[in-house]
Amino acid sequence: MFRTIVMGVALALLPSTAALAADQAPLNPTFIYFAKGQTPDAWHWVLSDPGNWWQPLEANEGKSSSGKVRMSSAATEQFPDAIKLKWDRKDNWGGVAISGRSVDLSKFEQAAELIVALKVESRVPGSVKVKMSCGEGCEAEVDVADNLRGMPRGQWMALPLALDCFAANGLDLSKVASPFSIGTTGALELHIAEISLGSMAAGDEGCVPNDQAAP
Repeated sequence: MFRTIVMGVALALLPSTAALAADQAPLNPTFIYFAKGQTPDAWHWVLSDPGNWWQPLEANEGKSSSGKVRMSSAATEQFPDAIKLKWDRKDNWGGVAISGRSVDLSKFEQAAELIVALKVESRVPGSVKVKMSCGEGCEAEVDVADNLRGMPRGQWMALPLALDCFAANGLDLSKVASPFSIGTTGALELHIAEISLGSMAAGDEGCVPNDQAAP
């Protein structure tokens, strides 16, 4: 599933944080993970490949140790702070993550979704994994290759991923240490303008219907 971005990317804040409008500072690091070219508060980008599985970046530019994945500017007039993620054709894993702190998102399990504002600029390989993690050995992933493949190439879209999809796959939402990572073994180019937590769309029950989620 994906949504068209018509008038640019507005910060996808939950109703409880509506007072933090897009033009105000600071960005709330509980709900905003990348926006306006920033990873707020203690969040930071990390690149990984077999040469080094943990390579933090100080800015929005760099390449993984073995060169599998690179981050650089994808600035346009519409989105001057967008970034480009490009994976080469080497047959190994490359990942890009946001990490650095821990947040409790458990109370939003049935109400929120991770929203990635992105543009697909290449063919999409067979598997592209988006992951959220809650520490060593505690993580869950969703394969978004079909979602990306269904997007019009070269057009900004919003990719929503319900939190309960990650919880259903084993994520402990009470201690999320990395709210977003994306990786593949194939060649891929994506541009990203924003990554945030937003209210689940009306009528969307995610992966676990509300009437089944109650203990």
